[in-house]
Amino acid sequence: MRRAWWLGLLIGLVAVPQSHAQVKPPVSAGGTRLDAVTLLVKHRVFHDFRDLQRVKLRQDFLLGDTDYSARVVEYVPDFTMDLTSRKIVSKSDRPDNPAFRIVVFKKKAPQDTTWALLNMPPHFARKSLFAFQVVKIEFTGRPPIMVDTTSAAPANPAKMPSGHLAPPATRDTAPGR
Repeated sequence: MRRAWWLGLLIGLVAVPQSHAQVKPPVSAGGTRLDAVTLLVKHRVFHDFRDLQRVKLRQDFLLGDTDYSARVVEYVPDFTMDLTSRKIVSKSDRPDNPAFRIVVFKKKAPQDTTWALLNMPPHFARKSLFAFQVVKIEFTGRPPIMVDTTSAAPANPAKMPSGHLAPPATRDTAPGR
């Protein structure tokens, strides 16, 4: 029941303007720094579309072989929303409820903004073509965080069938890797 409430809340937050988001640096307590995030990307129309992307914060990445790209523009270690002000904030510097704000572009023009959370299924907003799910979060100074496969999250993305538009393997789009 609680997951359904958060999912509904996230769907309503899809187009949160930058001015409403509290920007936090990607550093957590104890010097832990966000290194990269692996995202499972799905498409609204092509249901077999599966794309795994390992990216760094503020780095553009292609979405399959489409005209679309995306960028992770914000990391919130402990995602929550102030319901009065509708501002996204982090309750702490620990990655207790990590979330990533993603902007989707078509030929470099922004088309959509959405949030992806660890252990939450990807969701489509009313006009979104793409949905994102956090699969793995890598840090310097601590072990990675992986999706909890025992929860309501989908099965292991590495075993999902490949789609018509994207290869099944994770593409490492981080520079210098």
